[in-house]
Amino acid sequence: MGLTVKSRFPPDGAGLAVVSLAGDLDVASASELRGHLAALLGDGADHLILDFARVEFVDSNGLSVLAGLHRLLQPSQQADDRGDQAGTLAVAAVNQRVRQVLRTTGFTRIIPIYPSVEAAVVIHQAGPHGPSRPERPRQ
Repeated sequence: MGLTVKSRFPPDGAGLAVVSLAGDLDVASASELRGHLAALLGDGADHLILDFARVEFVDSNGLSVLAGLHRLLQPSQQADDRGDQAGTLAVAAVNQRVRQVLRTTGFTRIIPIYPSVEAAVVIHQAGPHGPSRPERPRQ
């Protein structure tokens, strides 16, 4: 199965883009996603929420895209010295199989995962004084 990628900019999002993905994030689709995300960054998005509600599978190539994007959104030391803000990356609505891949590979320690896109948007709009990490679901 291929990957479908659609983006939207929520109102009052201040540089926020929500990227909805459907299908498999793998060797066949990683390049396409990388290009789409680069275009969003070029258009001024510096806060990205990836909607994984319809992502069925992620392989190492897909994880590489996430890692590269996370790195891109972090400020360089020079930018940090100037007081430039870092961008943010979050993932939302992840199914159990993909969540397990993210947990096993350590991505859950560097990229927040939210139960829904709506929750991620609310926390983003709360700004720097809002919660910095999503709440963990109770079991």
